[in-house]
Amino acid sequence: MSSTISGINEAQVDARIIPALRSILPLLSMFSHVIEEEDRITSDTVQVPVAVDPTIGNKTAGTFVAAAGELAGATVTYNRFRGGGWDAVEGTMRASLLANYWLDKAEGAVYGAAKDIVDYVLALITAANFGNTDADKLIVAPADFGQLDAAQLWGKAKKKIKRQKQVFIMNTDFATALFGDSSMALINATSGKSLESAALPNFLDMNQVHYSDFPTNSQNLGGAVIGSGALAVALAKPSMFIKSGDGDCDERRVITDPDSGISCMYTVKTSAGGTKSGEVTVLYGVATTGLGAVVRLVTA
Repeated sequence: MSSTISGINEAQVDARIIPALRSILPLLSMFSHVIEEEDRITSDTVQVPVAVDPTIGNKTAGTFVAAAGELAGATVTYNRFRGGGWDAVEGTMRASLLANYWLDKAEGAVYGAAKDIVDYVLALITAANFGNTDADKLIVAPADFGQLDAAQLWGKAKKKIKRQKQVFIMNTDFATALFGDSSMALINATSGKSLESAALPNFLDMNQVHYSDFPTNSQNLGGAVIGSGALAVALAKPSMFIKSGDGDCDERRVITDPDSGISCMYTVKTSAGGTKSGEVTVLYGVATTGLGAVVRLVTA
């Protein structure tokens, strides 16, 4: 189906937006998460499954061991309705250039929305949420961070996080220092990984991820080892109210990655003054679970 914008069709838009939607999947794997394919509105809630390991105890013959490993759900509210918009104003751009401009803006809005989700999740990694004792953090200057510090961080994480999958995510300063450590440099060189790839080699049973915009939270936060049960994220298909043809709405539809189910809403409208506007929106929610653990990496 052709769009109301000359030279742009649905297939072209989808080809740019769907890969951008998929970009969040590697980072979503760090958290407990659910992707709903039913449409939702703001203030709706969902239970995100968080598995709690059973406690092992004595068994009496002929009886069932008392349950001590419930499948618990963290309640997440869809309270983040976020979007990015752009305009094409009559008389400011040649028609032959509009298609590339429009597609770039649509793709960029989705990447920005994906980043907004990750930023909001990571901003919940605070002392108030995950503790502020020596067991909860490692304090070190970024320039001094190296293999031995990473090992110490790993030790704290193994004691606190236990069996859950652990991911070590760090900002650029810490990643650069670790990447430059003589031992780590050799590991990185032989693995073919680089800082630009975001995913760094597995080290001491921790998957390492470089994220340049790790929030400081006014707590000098530079990174964290995150247990997969610590934070819950829910994404859903935004419910559409206005349809194409209503008012100044030329096109409105939900675009979904067929593999992951992640969706966004794509809207095009036209004003009487000669402005064509585009918008991409996502609906999500985030919560701490109380069922996982985090060890923070704090700058000295």
